[in-house]
Amino acid sequence: MSEYSVDRVKRYIFGDILVSQSVNKALKKWRNIFGVSQVDLAKWMGIAPSVISEYESERRRTPGTRFLKKFVDSLIEMDLRRGGKALSLILNEVMEQDVPEPVLVVRDFMEPFPASKLIEIVDGTILANEDLVGKVSLYGFTLIDSLKAILMMSGNSFFKLFGKSTERAVIFTNVTTGRSPMVAIRVYPLKPRMVVVHRPKSVDKLSIKLAEKERIIYVLSNIETSEKLINELISYSEKLMGR
Repeated sequence: MSEYSVDRVKRYIFGDILVSQSVNKALKKWRNIFGVSQVDLAKWMGIAPSVISEYESERRRTPGTRFLKKFVDSLIEMDLRRGGKALSLILNEVMEQDVPEPVLVVRDFMEPFPASKLIEIVDGTILANEDLVGKVSLYGFTLIDSLKAILMMSGNSFFKLFGKSTERAVIFTNVTTGRSPMVAIRVYPLKPRMVVVHRPKSVDKLSIKLAEKERIIYVLSNIETSEKLINELISYSEKLMGR
């Protein structure tokens, strides 16, 4: 199994644990899915079995991100050692829930980062609602090929642009004027906190007015190419995730 596929499964499990109503119960659920005993998992993680038992029974508070990362990594490493059967089944589930083709990159983070930082990364010029920049924190971003989105995405799949939170930036490449993305966002009930358009031929005035009306930070990215834009965003996301 490729490193990319393993990484997707890790992020899927990690996200599922974090959004569970009970993180402690989610730990037990995933340990059972992988068919690993508390004793064997604790030995692999280099901790006492009582630690896992106390987390699962909620005798301890919710574990921190460092423990969760080690927990997920250990389950996957143990499964790979046994042939990767559980990992393959989970990957199939992840692929069934995959994002539409127009979505190039989706990133969600546990800790917020300032909207101003993303504007800096995309070499942005603020087109609307500059007063919100210092007040808004983001928990993720979604990068979309605008032309493919128009041709391929249905209203039912539009929600996948938002990952796990609407507190995010939605970034559109392959944009002509910016009108179509803002019109789509205008009529959709969920709204991102920021919209970025990458090097349109010209910026449509209506798109600016719609952003102002919806109180969405609207930004023009001046980065030379979409490839460089993608690389900058992925590089920053990896820093945020401590890689």
